[in-house]
Amino acid sequence: MKRILPVVIITIGLCMVIAVMTSPVEAGGKPPTRTPAPTIVYTNTPSPTVIAPTATPSALGPTATPSSPSPTPNPANPHSSITAYNGPSTCVACHSSEANSILHSEHMQWSGKWKEVNTYCTAPEPADFACLSCHVNTGKVENNTINDTDCLICHNDTYRRALGPQTNVVSVTDWTGATKTFNFPIKINGDYQFQPRYDLMPAGTTMVSLAQNVHLPTRATCLACHAKAGGGDGVKRGDISMENANSTNGMLDVHMDADGANLTCQDCHVPQNHLIPGKGIDLCVSEGGTVTCDQCHTSAPHGTNADLNKHAARVACQTCHISRYAKAAVGTEMSRDWTTPHWNPAGCNGQGAWIGEEIKGYNMVPTYKFWNGQSDIYNYGETITAENGTYNMAKALGSIQDGKLYPIKVHTSVQPISTSTNRIIQYDVLWQFMTGKYEEAAARGLSFMGLSGGYSWVNTSADQLITHGVEPKANALQCTACHGSTSQMNLKSLGYQLKDTKTAVCSQCHADKKQPTFTRLHNNHVGNRGKDCSYCHTFSRPERGLELDPTP
Repeated sequence: MKRILPVVIITIGLCMVIAVMTSPVEAGGKPPTRTPAPTIVYTNTPSPTVIAPTATPSALGPTATPSSPSPTPNPANPHSSITAYNGPSTCVACHSSEANSILHSEHMQWSGKWKEVNTYCTAPEPADFACLSCHVNTGKVENNTINDTDCLICHNDTYRRALGPQTNVVSVTDWTGATKTFNFPIKINGDYQFQPRYDLMPAGTTMVSLAQNVHLPTRATCLACHAKAGGGDGVKRGDISMENANSTNGMLDVHMDADGANLTCQDCHVPQNHLIPGKGIDLCVSEGGTVTCDQCHTSAPHGTNADLNKHAARVACQTCHISRYAKAAVGTEMSRDWTTPHWNPAGCNGQGAWIGEEIKGYNMVPTYKFWNGQSDIYNYGETITAENGTYNMAKALGSIQDGKLYPIKVHTSVQPISTSTNRIIQYDVLWQFMTGKYEEAAARGLSFMGLSGGYSWVNTSADQLITHGVEPKANALQCTACHGSTSQMNLKSLGYQLKDTKTAVCSQCHADKKQPTFTRLHNNHVGNRGKDCSYCHTFSRPERGLELDPTP
């Protein structure tokens, strides 16, 4: 496993575009079993028939550049002097240092991501063009230069693009026996290329008008990719969605509330030369440093309330201030099972796709774990072993001794593993989308990795940090939500247990007594007598300067 060093807050998702999972179940009929025998008649595993390229369908490919004139430039706009747009070189002519900085950022590069396998759309590499849409280049994966920087994707919210021309027409027979035809992009001079989609932009839009009216990124800019990671709005992260772009609901997120703090993403994720700080538990790559609440708030944020301020050393702010996630109307995906395909007409850019079965969650109580800022993340090519029957693809490291308590979304999936090497397979998700033949998609992934032998389907999981969705302070968890109940969290399961029986622990200092309330008990032993946690529990809090248990 790859050990990843600290950073807090959130990030980009690996593969977004090809299957927009707006509904868990879209198809009628019975899904295929391991040896398909559904009531719907279908044929066995045909090879795809690749038809010679035809003209790009107008509904799928980029439309021609409009002949209508560009809007009259605004004299106050420093970019109004642009009269021709010749691709990224137009921007680079004046902004070469900025282009060079974005060239070395993770928003443009694929290092640490292209080959890696996750619990959502699995692996970008075999999916090929299907995972390219969010990166800010012109369509390349390797050998990018500053002239491959598509600045407009982050600096003009009107801009829309798609890989093209989509003249690779592929026909397949899916698991039901039906013939499906898909239009996919072709490479030009060895690489895919993004082209403008004028049909998705306001009438009269030209590349010149887009270049003339660039702006700093807005929330909508960032959310267009980050909120839609994993296949659709809200699918992956669970704590952000497109609803955050213009929401006036402080319960959704008090920081992004348009009528409240109205912060942009870069107010917290402060860029330095296009390096964007902040990441979660489940990503290999980090850049630009950390994002923490005390960038704006103090390390003792609760004023004179010493008891609450003491919590800040071991309990992350998010734990008390984000009591639920998946609060947006779209919810979030909690699990995915490729072996139960369902037809989604929105997949493959509106051409339809056989997606895996998706279990959605709404208004979810987080899982809580102690996290020390480090993660174990499955690294491509490594062997992996199961823990309690589940293969952990991204695991928060830490314990009650060295970590802070954080809210976490645990995503699960059913994925194939090589039985001869114990390596998670780079699943051929594109074949799955086209045909729904999950066994073939697994076998094709095995072959893609250059492996032989068999595979099996296993349960996988990934820990994901919940860090957006802070509510107004009046809605913060109260003491009894955690200390007087197990409905929000189970403190005993997190390690807050007596180190022996109640009688044995109490008799260290005095006779056994009737159990008082938690607050009274804690105030008496810690507040009044200055006893450290180690007197009663299996952990210590040395930072408080209390009297430690002298016994081993």
